[in-house]
Amino acid sequence: MRIVFLIFSLYLSSVSAAQEVVKQGNFLGAKTIDFLPDWFKTTFMDFSEDLEEANDKGRHIMIYFHQNGCPYCAKLVKDNFHDEELVAKLQKDFDVIEVNMWGDKELTDWTGRDFTEKEFSAYMKIQFTPTLIFLSPQGKTLLRLNGYQSVDKMHATLDYITNKTYLKKSYANHLHKLKQNKTGKLNPHTIFTSAPHLLMRSKNLPAQRVLAVFFEEPNCVECNFFHTKLMPLKQTQDYLKQMQVVRFNALSNEKLINPSGKRTTAKDWYEALKLTYKPAIVFFDKTGNEIIRKDAYFKQYHLHSIMDYVLTGAYKTQPNFQRYIEHKSDKLREQGITVDIWK
Repeated sequence: MRIVFLIFSLYLSSVSAAQEVVKQGNFLGAKTIDFLPDWFKTTFMDFSEDLEEANDKGRHIMIYFHQNGCPYCAKLVKDNFHDEELVAKLQKDFDVIEVNMWGDKELTDWTGRDFTEKEFSAYMKIQFTPTLIFLSPQGKTLLRLNGYQSVDKMHATLDYITNKTYLKKSYANHLHKLKQNKTGKLNPHTIFTSAPHLLMRSKNLPAQRVLAVFFEEPNCVECNFFHTKLMPLKQTQDYLKQMQVVRFNALSNEKLINPSGKRTTAKDWYEALKLTYKPAIVFFDKTGNEIIRKDAYFKQYHLHSIMDYVLTGAYKTQPNFQRYIEHKSDKLREQGITVDIWK
């Protein structure tokens, strides 16, 4: 009888243990492009040689940073790199070199320093994929675009580089000049604090909350999308309520004092920060240091992950956002939660 009881007890224990095992959540939204365009430059990954060849032909180098499973990279390849007019411009005036953010291929940069792809990506502080970096003939960064950019935006970008407009004006100023309708109101929301905006903070006089600075503009399709699809979400509101949140018209001359204590205007600050997208959100810590920026098109999962990265202080121990979001996704799936990075 005792033996039967022990067997029954062991059976119950095994059933209980099995019930405690949580089924791993699904992982959705990852997209990988198996074949990159055949018009990308064939290179030995010696960027000084590549730069010399580009200069001899009067071309510019564009470095395309990507990673496997990145849906934003897949969208760039599918939409932008298969747009006939855009591809014609790239083939005519650019040498496009791809770098896998986590790759192990060896390369030499334009100053002679040796890296693996992932070491070079870390050195270049790549936080998002895709990232596009355009080089000057001297090997300096002319322009950096973080995240996916639309086909129309890419046309404006390639024209800016090809025509060497960068010698005359900033990228922000170039885009401002192209905008047709510059008047109108921004999308209203009560979460934005009203002027005057005195945003100074320092180690000696830290703020009580982290700072989220929005830059938008009137008649902005991307801004309207953000306010109709992402801003109303409860999770978005819950995150923002924990921050000091301000918003500026990036085309305006509204006066402000930025976190470092400098007097400036919204337009000048947007340009000084070298932002390239609207709506852009720049996050500052309590002492005035920039933590991270959302300066491209992102959907819900990545937007909320950026805010979580800021509010939890994860940036203090994990400087690479891609590593952070990978770890976060794994933890959620271990809890049985489905992760959809393209949501």
